[in-house]
Amino acid sequence: MQVRDRLRTLVVEEGLRPGDKLPSENDLIARFNVGRTSVREALKLLEQEGLIQTRHGDGRYLTSQPSLDRPLTRLEGVTEMLASRGYKGDNTVLGVSVLEPDSRQREILRLSAGQAIVRLERLRRHEHDVLLYSIDFFSRSLIPRPLDEVDWTGSLFQLFTEHGHTIAYAVTHVRAVTLTDEQAARVGREESGGAWLALLQTHHDSGGQPLLYSEDYHRGTDFAFHLVRRRD
Repeated sequence: MQVRDRLRTLVVEEGLRPGDKLPSENDLIARFNVGRTSVREALKLLEQEGLIQTRHGDGRYLTSQPSLDRPLTRLEGVTEMLASRGYKGDNTVLGVSVLEPDSRQREILRLSAGQAIVRLERLRRHEHDVLLYSIDFFSRSLIPRPLDEVDWTGSLFQLFTEHGHTIAYAVTHVRAVTLTDEQAARVGREESGGAWLALLQTHHDSGGQPLLYSEDYHRGTDFAFHLVRRRD
């Protein structure tokens, strides 16, 4: 599976397109410094996923672009997730503002009366294609600097850490959704149709204090998440 992931990264980094030929087994063995069995099993996984096709006597060819397939149990920021797949995400800030929280936001973030929140709305693009639309809410007190002095295009996890707040875990709800007309307009789509995967997450520090509530809408054609389910 590790070699499979490295193969996915290689496809992105080398800009391979559907119909392009993959490097030979011998080339991959030399690049990754692994055995032939590991390479063949990794290629078999990609073939089972429909990402490559074997043409006997001629090698293996890419059939489609690999999606961002991530373990759902791994907590990582979007910036980190895109970078791990070789994507150089272009973050566009649609808006950042200070608001009075509504009752639901106050309950989720455990805010006392009078505490304001920051609402951050962003798009994540790769080669001009919108991959993800996100809205984040957190207490204004967590980032005491003036908002116009903060670079909001970077990692929120890193920004929180720089201000002494480390995110340890998140409680996540996953839903398959279509964007509303308003949301579709925000991501530059004329229509609201199409499958998106929404991750609604409350992020906590190691003591259980909620620091951040996020709504991340992942484009369904580019993202997939997996997890292990047990019967015990």
